[in-house]
Amino acid sequence: MNTQTLDQMSLEALEHARAAIASYPYPRLETYYTFADKTIIPTFLTRPISRSQVEVRQRFYTVRGTLDAFPAFGASMSMMRSRFARDVWDEGHGGIHVLPRVGLSDAQRIQDVKASAPALVGVALGIHEEVAFLGELLEQPNLAFVSIDIAHGANAAVLPVLEKIRAQGVESGVILGNVGSIEGFAYAYWLMKLSGFKHFVIKVGVGPGSVCTTRINTGVGVGQLSLLEEIWQFRNHCGYTDAQIISDGGVNSSGDFVKALTRAEGVMMGKFFASGSFEDEVLIKKDGHLEGVLLFGMASSLVTEKRNYIEGSSQTLKAFHKDAREAVSRLREGLQSAMTYVNATNLNEFRGNVRFVLNSAAAITEAGVH
Repeated sequence: MNTQTLDQMSLEALEHARAAIASYPYPRLETYYTFADKTIIPTFLTRPISRSQVEVRQRFYTVRGTLDAFPAFGASMSMMRSRFARDVWDEGHGGIHVLPRVGLSDAQRIQDVKASAPALVGVALGIHEEVAFLGELLEQPNLAFVSIDIAHGANAAVLPVLEKIRAQGVESGVILGNVGSIEGFAYAYWLMKLSGFKHFVIKVGVGPGSVCTTRINTGVGVGQLSLLEEIWQFRNHCGYTDAQIISDGGVNSSGDFVKALTRAEGVMMGKFFASGSFEDEVLIKKDGHLEGVLLFGMASSLVTEKRNYIEGSSQTLKAFHKDAREAVSRLREGLQSAMTYVNATNLNEFRGNVRFVLNSAAAITEAGVH
């Protein structure tokens, strides 16, 4: 596809997006809230429901068909590779990891997919991938997703790699992100549709990550929970339900994971998964015992080898999980309990039954140990 054709696709996507925005009847938000600002109101139970009776799996469209999986995704950070992918998968009971690309050769990336088996995985892609690499990657039997890994997904620069992926016969299982507004969501949606994909995922969130400093250093980005609520409403109003949503960033607890899932099909996390499942280079040990985990953003100098912290920082965590399996267990238990609070036995019922309330600063303090 030549440059002129790509430019035409970009303009057509922009026209579709503008038309959708113009027809959207709801007022735009003036205040955006984070996960900490809102909580779910408990309702009544019309039937006896225990945690063991609720279904916490979500159906996704992968590169090879449909998959029912626990909707937790590992972020494509360089300290989270094949060991983490196997642990978070937890023999099919856990989530799916998107393997990183930064600082790795194509051969290493393919090896990471193979080493992750039997776990199903996603793989992060840049916008300049070679056709031969994509062909070999898509031959891997445990590949479920490919994720276009750029800071701003509402970007016509993704069209050439989308074309290469589509030329391999792929119609679903592509993740595009990140977006931070309904305008960005609409434009990203039409880039995917015009590229010929039937089902796909759009990743939502600009700046909520614990080691992401985008909002501080660029002034760009909004509160994650309100952003999800707005995009969810926009997507459903426009009938864009062939695009699933993954919330990316801002999760500090299983409760945040639960709140994100009320307005997204999946949730991507990095910090929450900090554990012995991370790569040895970031594990801080004393006398053979794990004492801390060094977490750093993908735009930090530890990754880019530049003296540039525009969108990434680092921190040392003293609170962490034994491994990713333990983290998934906590997420699952939190979600199961939340579903019983709102009379829901599956995720569709859960999303339909949830009502949020905005909390005062004192109420937020009251929610924690005090």
